Amino acid sequence: MSQAAFALLHEGVQRAIYDLGWKQIRPVQTEAIHALLEGEGHVLISAATAGGKTEAAFLPVISRLAAGEQDSIRAIYVGPLKALINDQFGRLDRLCERMHIPVHRWHGDVTASHKQALRRDPSGILLITPESLESNFINYGNQVPRLYRGLEFVVIDELHSFLGNVRGVHLLSLLSRLRAATGRQPRMIGLSATLGDPEMGKCFLAPDAPATVTHIQDAATGRSIRFALKGVLKTPDPAKGGSGARRLTPASAREFIQKKSAEQLLAAGESPRTESKPAKADSEPALPDDLDDIAEDLVRHLATSTNLVFVNSRRTAEELAVRLHDRVTKLKWPHDPFMIHHGSVAKELREETETALKSGLPTTAICSSTLEMGIDIGSVRSVGQIDPPWSVASLVQRLGRSGRREGESSIMRLYVREESPHAGSRLTDLLFPDLLRGIALTRLMREKWLEPAEQQRMHLSTLVHQILSWLRQTGGMPAARLHAALVVAGPFRKIGPADFAGLLRGLAAHQLIEQVPTGDLILAPAGERITAAKDFYSAFKGTEMFSVRHEKNEIGELAFDAVPPVGQLVILAGRRWLVGEIDAGAKTVWVTPSHGGKAPVFVGSGGELHPRIVQEMKAVLLGDDEPSFLDEPALELLRTARHVAHTVGLDKTDVLPAPGGVRWFPWAGTRCLRTLALLAKANKVNAETDRLSLWLSVEGMGGFRDFLKLLTATKYDPIALGHLVTPRAVEKFDEFIPDELLDQAAAIERLAVAEAIAAIEGARQRLS
Repeated sequence: MSQAAFALLHEGVQRAIYDLGWKQIRPVQTEAIHALLEGEGHVLISAATAGGKTEAAFLPVISRLAAGEQDSIRAIYVGPLKALINDQFGRLDRLCERMHIPVHRWHGDVTASHKQALRRDPSGILLITPESLESNFINYGNQVPRLYRGLEFVVIDELHSFLGNVRGVHLLSLLSRLRAATGRQPRMIGLSATLGDPEMGKCFLAPDAPATVTHIQDAATGRSIRFALKGVLKTPDPAKGGSGARRLTPASAREFIQKKSAEQLLAAGESPRTESKPAKADSEPALPDDLDDIAEDLVRHLATSTNLVFVNSRRTAEELAVRLHDRVTKLKWPHDPFMIHHGSVAKELREETETALKSGLPTTAICSSTLEMGIDIGSVRSVGQIDPPWSVASLVQRLGRSGRREGESSIMRLYVREESPHAGSRLTDLLFPDLLRGIALTRLMREKWLEPAEQQRMHLSTLVHQILSWLRQTGGMPAARLHAALVVAGPFRKIGPADFAGLLRGLAAHQLIEQVPTGDLILAPAGERITAAKDFYSAFKGTEMFSVRHEKNEIGELAFDAVPPVGQLVILAGRRWLVGEIDAGAKTVWVTPSHGGKAPVFVGSGGELHPRIVQEMKAVLLGDDEPSFLDEPALELLRTARHVAHTVGLDKTDVLPAPGGVRWFPWAGTRCLRTLALLAKANKVNAETDRLSLWLSVEGMGGFRDFLKLLTATKYDPIALGHLVTPRAVEKFDEFIPDELLDQAAAIERLAVAEAIAAIEGARQRLS
């Protein structure tokens, strides 16, 4: 144990360390103790999951608090999840009880009596979500200066989850308001296991002085990694021309594709579906579907240990969980080790899963990002991932949930599902883009590359939210003071004075705000109704939800437009249910156990790919190495994709002839593809994008050259292109924002004009 660091701690903290049986203070904790108790700056702590980040922050924070008065809230811990706050509450309470430093929680599940007690006698450490901090300003704005008058520290956990997004900007605004209300400049401490660029984290903690942030990084070499990517083919989708086609094995899929000529591959999926199914598929017995295969593999490998299996959609979680339960029932196991955890499952059931994971009994949770954060669930032997995530950061974060014990490896099984080839398959489908993405993400993870945080967004919807919140809190204030608070001192610095004034006029036109004779802005009736609504505390968009219940027990919740009619079957919380009654007034669906059903459609959408990932996908496709982490089916699919690419000539050109035009593979990010399609639309050229390419209705290669020449000669206004984006109103308060500002935001946040221009110029040079 570092004696120099230990000696800096308050004697009560020293006793707590001994009483808790700690053998040592980790290096990252030693550095943090020196930085926070000997320095005066802000601190950013980066360490792997279970690397001791929380204690690195709070050992010195508690030491400082133990030496002072407890006459207000002295430290705030901000967490992105209620479950994470509940988990950290117990850990901090054990550290603080010997020094009589109160630890409090404030979120939607905490009782009103506990909150009232804290408001009467504010003290110690408060663990809170951004939305609950918002509720402080809305409901008790005049008490905020008293509650936080002695605030010394703000600790932000899972900092990476706040960078560049709505909740992050919302949190920055709330912290700016807190500093304004108290006149205090608390020291900021950020905790994160996954940071692409530490400078982004520093700027979040101290926007005006990032150089004052000390970055402490775990110097450990890291755990060894055991990684496997498994390829699985899905039954063809009837909606994509696969009606009646059989599911092939990777080997028979390769045989099917190798029989096709270059001309047939180039026309794949574009001509009438007259081709017969492959003979080999007709002679084979029907295969189980992809999730059946994955369930069998999970039962075989994960049934006797503690594991997490992440999915990209709650629907996949439900479909997989019910298959796993079916297998356990069929095998007559005395204990079902498979459980489910996602945001639409009832809180009590999620907590049951968390308890089971900590119990030491074999438990495997099928989960969404709800268990991606650092909730303490004990030792996890391995992690599964169904379909590749959209970012390297997410892959790293999820992999880091396993191998937490000394000497253990981090283990991941990544299952990549691709649609089985059939007569209606399109060219891009035959390149197996999800497989390419999975390999590319893995290679970039090994290179330690991570996506940079989004920095250019205007966050207009969140600005509207904060304007309304300020006016609700204060009862009214001049426009100039609002601008000073939110733009000059707050996080909305990309908004110019003219744009801010235009936004205020737009809110007034929608009767959200109005100006009184004194010149102050106040809430108009519509603004009063919005700020009084229960969901106003969150700056992000929600949806109307119905509770799903069986007798006295809540099973979960469904969006109102995903509720099945009475008499239909549904899968929720990994079980099958029959809908018996719907009480629209109470927003409740009553169900009974059943045998059958399908998973509901949950609200959600796919992600965007960073251009660096797409470039790596190209390198994977056109390379010749065979990664050792691929299983034989995945390797077979990679070989097939490379065969297709070489057969059609993608190793020589990015532009291929296609029925009715050309197909261009610019190997660019999602936003660039979207921009290129809009540029075509602006020039009255039909365009369709898929996961990798852009189809253009031009007359062959000559027409494509003319198209590029036209684009190069034309000066495009990004804002005019932004007007073509559909839909533009996607965030919570976008409907109240003037069109010209929505156009500007769409151009900045959803397009990549500079990348598109570079792609156009690159294509011209390669064709010249």
